Amino acid sequence: MIYEIRPARVGLAMMLRRFGLLGCLLALAAGAARGQVCSLDDVGVPGNCFQVYSTSGQRLDLNGQSGPTVLCAGTQIRVRYCGNEGIPRTNIRYGIGCTGTNTDTVTTLTVPGAGPFVILQQRPNPFPAGGNGYPPARLGLQYSRSFEVRTPPVPAVQVRYCGAPFTQVFVAVTNAQANIRYEIQLGNGPRQPLTQPTGAAYTVPAGATGLTVYANYTDVLLCEGSTPVTFSAPPTAGAPVLQRLAVLPTGLAFTFSGLVNDPSFRYVLEPDAGAGTPVPATSTTFELSGAPLSSCYRLRLTDACNLLNQSSAVLCPVDLQATSADRQNTLSWSQPAGSTVTAYDLLRDGQPLTTVAATARQYIDQTVTCGVTYRYQVVARSGAAASVSAERPVTTVAAQAAPAPRLTASFRPDNSVEITPLSAAADTASRLLLRRTVGTTTTELPFTRQRPVVDQPGLVTPAQVPCYAGRLTDPCGNASADGPSACPPVLAAVATDREGNRIDLTWAEPAGQGSGWRYRLLLLDEAGQELSSSALSATAQPVQAPAPPADRQVLRYRLEATSAAGLVVFSNVVVVTRKLLVAIPTAFSPNGDGLNDVLEIKGRFLKAFSFTLYDRNGVEVFRATDRAQTWDGRIRGTLAAPQVFSYRFEAVDETGQRIVQRATVTLLR
Repeated sequence: MIYEIRPARVGLAMMLRRFGLLGCLLALAAGAARGQVCSLDDVGVPGNCFQVYSTSGQRLDLNGQSGPTVLCAGTQIRVRYCGNEGIPRTNIRYGIGCTGTNTDTVTTLTVPGAGPFVILQQRPNPFPAGGNGYPPARLGLQYSRSFEVRTPPVPAVQVRYCGAPFTQVFVAVTNAQANIRYEIQLGNGPRQPLTQPTGAAYTVPAGATGLTVYANYTDVLLCEGSTPVTFSAPPTAGAPVLQRLAVLPTGLAFTFSGLVNDPSFRYVLEPDAGAGTPVPATSTTFELSGAPLSSCYRLRLTDACNLLNQSSAVLCPVDLQATSADRQNTLSWSQPAGSTVTAYDLLRDGQPLTTVAATARQYIDQTVTCGVTYRYQVVARSGAAASVSAERPVTTVAAQAAPAPRLTASFRPDNSVEITPLSAAADTASRLLLRRTVGTTTTELPFTRQRPVVDQPGLVTPAQVPCYAGRLTDPCGNASADGPSACPPVLAAVATDREGNRIDLTWAEPAGQGSGWRYRLLLLDEAGQELSSSALSATAQPVQAPAPPADRQVLRYRLEATSAAGLVVFSNVVVVTRKLLVAIPTAFSPNGDGLNDVLEIKGRFLKAFSFTLYDRNGVEVFRATDRAQTWDGRIRGTLAAPQVFSYRFEAVDETGQRIVQRATVTLLR
């Protein structure tokens, strides 16, 4: 647009009116012109003024506002000149930005996106010659204003359902700002202020299917955003289950089940007193640092409105202490009252040790080894749930030595001696150190954990009896006194006649193992099995053994001794070997008179032998391997002529000795 400067005739009245208005214009310009916005602006000129309105006519400039007026992005506004210069609206042009191009007399504008926004005004200069505050030699004037543009606020709405069935909702605006005011509309009900954007409970009207939250800037007119929420089916959940409570070095560990992961639900781990601790619904375990052992705990299900109230069963922590003295470990524990305990399981080194009653608060473990460290735990059973104490290590100690060991000593059938403690050591790791004394010679036996201890004492007699004594040492360095010596009975047997049919017995009684001994003499076979037995009197020695069996060359005797207390020990096995005897006649006469008609072998203990008869030519005419085999003098059915025959006799007795005999026998008529 080109403005022309035309002569104007201004009457006095008009001039006065203009000068009268000058003060008002200056004041208006001072309020409207807040400084130069665009580089070509005419700053400080009276009449620099325009205001913005909504399309409905509501003024958008706020009274007393500091800083630029804030407009809402995307809305339409109307611009209205307020300079009181009497300039027709058709002569005033408006544009966006500082370029001054594309201006128009249209006063309805669309606010662009967020950011700075400049509206430029162009109008005629009412005093082109200058004066009254107007610049000279200027046909047109330019004035611009800067605005702040914001997008409508969109509230981020979080809705939680409360109650079962739900009767309330807990509504929170998660992106709340201090310069925004919020309102809520439930169903078709009226709007009401949402005064607690961080969250508050609201009653749901009957039939309501949703809600809407509205947001408006406190310093902007007509810039509203909203978020509608449609109610969905509320979730359901049962009471949570507290399965396990375990004491840790720094607190407590909990194990849960039955938790439902839904934003409407809240799980709180609660002590007996004081505030609870939120537990994530996605967790199956949770650690609570610094939790006291004096309180019991439960897991409670609630909602944002605190309408739900479902709790698990209560579990209480177990506080365990472990001490050791005198080769036994003492476990003591305490537990706050509050949970129903059915029994306590005791664990040692992670393995079940025993189970005690729910009323027990102490247990003494005596099956322990001095110097060994054990790890204990106590588990309180409460139905299917468990409360586990912390693991407590304790090293078994002992200040006193074990009692001196008492032994029993008895011979085995192989004449070794087995030594057995009469009572087991209280400490299974104790070492039994044994020594053997025979006469004046004492020998330390090699250490072994084998029970019974087996020793080979060598040759023994009633005058050379092996006696054994021992002492116990434990891993704590304690050593017992030497125990009393235990001596097994020692037996001796000797044949007092040539044939070995009379056997005299002497023995040394057991010592250090009891008194009131009774004796039984056992006759054994070569396998050590008992053939016969007979009671012996110990009033005087030697004692004659019962007559031995006629068919046994080797006599094996063993003494069984029984104390008044019932302890049975055995002596060594003694052997008496009787001589094998064979009788072969020098002549026989097979003439049928009934006297010496056959050649037969006689003797005793003939169990394994061979007899071979040869004629004068060295030809074998008869062989016998059994005493029942005899020769009637016939050779292949024909009676042999009288002559001298040679023979060879060979036998092996029960001891393995080989006997060979050669001689002749004469056949007579």
